[in-house]
Amino acid sequence: MDRSTRARAIASSSGCAFARQPVSALAPLARVWARERFVSHFMLLALASGTTISMAQLATTFYALKLGASTAQIGVISSMESLGMVFMTLPAGFLVARYGARRVYFIASAGPMLLNFVLPWTGVWYAIALTQWLIGLCIPFRIVSMNGAFLAQLKRIGFARAGWYRAAMSVGMGMLGPWLATWLIGAQGYAATFAAAGLCFAAMALFSRTVLDDASPAAASQATDWRAGLLHLRTLIGFADIRESLVVEVFSSATKSLASTFIVVLAIKTLGLPQTQAVQLLMMQGVVAVIALFAFGHLVRRLSHASCYAISLACAVGGLTAFGLGHSFAILMAGVVMLGIGSSLLHLINMTQLGTHSADKNTISGLYNLASMGGSFCGAMGGGALSRYVGLQATFLWWLPLVGMASFALWRLRLAHAGHAARHAAPRSGEPV
Repeated sequence: MDRSTRARAIASSSGCAFARQPVSALAPLARVWARERFVSHFMLLALASGTTISMAQLATTFYALKLGASTAQIGVISSMESLGMVFMTLPAGFLVARYGARRVYFIASAGPMLLNFVLPWTGVWYAIALTQWLIGLCIPFRIVSMNGAFLAQLKRIGFARAGWYRAAMSVGMGMLGPWLATWLIGAQGYAATFAAAGLCFAAMALFSRTVLDDASPAAASQATDWRAGLLHLRTLIGFADIRESLVVEVFSSATKSLASTFIVVLAIKTLGLPQTQAVQLLMMQGVVAVIALFAFGHLVRRLSHASCYAISLACAVGGLTAFGLGHSFAILMAGVVMLGIGSSLLHLINMTQLGTHSADKNTISGLYNLASMGGSFCGAMGGGALSRYVGLQATFLWWLPLVGMASFALWRLRLAHAGHAARHAAPRSGEPV
């Protein structure tokens, strides 16, 4: 190679280096931008979802009360949505893995949209229950899509943000949703309120296409065989951390569902409080959840899980006792605060454990939501059935032994896991126990 050729080669390589330097310098900024864009768009979608669901649920409860539904009938109405979700949660996990969250979420939003337009023309409590069951068949596809997307991104956005998704949902479900439902019912009536909920579902379906992704070819190919998918579910349940999260979620969701379903009925029908104070109790649920989920992320990572479980147990016992014995708005509010703190701590533990697992997040999300919806169904249906025999307020006291059983089951599960680990060498990461 002569001198001129060598000089041109050196100049060319130097030019390429200088050309690559700005790109490499901008790469970290591009990653940060993509990460924060996902977080902001995802939280906006979660906020809208929580607001819409809460607005429709509270309007449904008030509409059923207007029609003269009893406490047990309201329990059936509230449990029907969870029952529908139980049927479809596992199929939702397979379909989201096969076709992608973006497509499944978009299609699944059409059912709640149309049914909310139909709901104000039902007129009887069992027809309302039917619409809730049909809505429940659609909701798991939306929840699994969002949960899977969030768990898949949790390592990238940071485990300190593990509670942000639930916090955004809680702002909508506990604050904006009840306020909007109360205002719209008072100003425009039930038909307009349910129509607004239907339009919100349509808007979320469109916006979700900017947030959620399509299925990866690898995940889609793995999701084609449902028998292999069921075998994979059995394998996942063999992991001690997943098994622990599922047990915790069943009992946590049951207790939370009991409180969310009947706190309004307890305040209005049993204690004679005005409707505005009943709505304030629901809004306080959202306020407490938001503060706890945003503030306790670092705390959960510093404390042991046993300590967090003990705090949650104490909060659950205190909250249920306040509901079972309280006769004033202030005592009920204290119960809401304690239950909100306990539930938020449990959610943060579960998200941290599941987010670090190496398995497919859509399948994990399906299992987790099956546990959540199963617990919600048992809480609403069991509370309604129990209230027929012991009265609504005493139902919360009778729920305390169930909390004790859950704590004992969790203690045995963790004890068995610790014993297995002591007898054998420490399992490798991602190895079932």
